[in-house]
Amino acid sequence: MDKSVVKAFNVLEVLARSEIPMGVTALSEGTGLGKSNVHRLLQTFIELGYVEASGSGNYRASLRLWEYGSLVVSRLNVRQMARPMMEDLARITRETVHLSELQRGEVLYLDKIESSEPVRAYTQLGGRAPAYCTATGKAMLAFEDPGVWRNTLADAEVFTQKTISTVERFETEASRIRTQKYAINRGEWRADVLGLAAPIADGNGKVVAAIGISGPASRLDAQELETIAPNVVSQAKQLSLAMGASEQAWEILGSSASLSKPISSRAHSAA
Repeated sequence: MDKSVVKAFNVLEVLARSEIPMGVTALSEGTGLGKSNVHRLLQTFIELGYVEASGSGNYRASLRLWEYGSLVVSRLNVRQMARPMMEDLARITRETVHLSELQRGEVLYLDKIESSEPVRAYTQLGGRAPAYCTATGKAMLAFEDPGVWRNTLADAEVFTQKTISTVERFETEASRIRTQKYAINRGEWRADVLGLAAPIADGNGKVVAAIGISGPASRLDAQELETIAPNVVSQAKQLSLAMGASEQAWEILGSSASLSKPISSRAHSAA
């Protein structure tokens, strides 16, 4: 066990539990560390955004701890809540169903239900894929700030002839996704695999995950995907409402209003 890491977390945990800002002396007494050591750790936490100076030589934990804690709780809750919707989609479509979240330009597969068909799309639970060329990835990326698109597509690899690898092309695609509330993968990562996904919003009206289906191109053509789309969007909406999003937040999801000012109908413990 790294003792320096333990010391750092001791300081942060004491500060996070305190109802009032604390000074170096109080933190030193509360952790058993020397004042110089405490001061050095505090300066590091300030630079990382986990601690704020509150004036008069006192410090308090920032909301960054809450931010990351909320992400973890939300991830656990969305997986549990999504399972019935995923089972419905698997039954209706007979294709592989995915639940994903966006992490640094990649899709992370949180959960999946395999297709009952002998020929099916292969993905790995806990695996990752490029967000800009997968259905669940595009369904989330389209609702992010354009700056996120630019970073994600800065060194985009072209996997197939249909891969969207430029900001200009993705901007057009994102506009379509926000209007329709679903994204289509037309064989953009693997030429023989197509998919469709819809965004999932939380109680703040922010897209936090996506639910979708994928299957072989031999079975899922464009017409079939359009037929499936209403079912996928309906399940995504139900899950968003269960996560605390309001009807109004869902209706304006992707509009300039929702991107600038999230709307919530009620407080939600996982948000």
